[in-house]
Amino acid sequence: MISLAYLYIFLQSNILEIPIYWLCFRKNLSFKSTAISVTAINSLTHPIVFFVFMNFHQSYLQNILLAEAFAISTEALFFSRVLKLSWPSAIFASVLANLISWQLAPMLTYLIAK
Repeated sequence: MISLAYLYIFLQSNILEIPIYWLCFRKNLSFKSTAISVTAINSLTHPIVFFVFMNFHQSYLQNILLAEAFAISTEALFFSRVLKLSWPSAIFASVLANLISWQLAPMLTYLIAK
């Protein structure tokens, strides 16, 4: 069973990434299509990042770098292969969305929990 804490983290990450992807893909995808696509691919990548990569027996920095490389590449492949978006725009959007959620999510969690 998924804990409420994990569900919060997943939803927060997803909510942060959807607008970034939409801004990058708005010429090709509607907001609704973007939201559905981002949620679908995050449903695959996020649990692997959170439960697998972040539990490697390395430093936090090494774990997060591996996890983000996995998420960025998997999400870019999804957008380029499944949704037929160009590879440069898919990789750019994926890097941007994942870096923003990686940076803002902990700050938001801190501010909300305060």
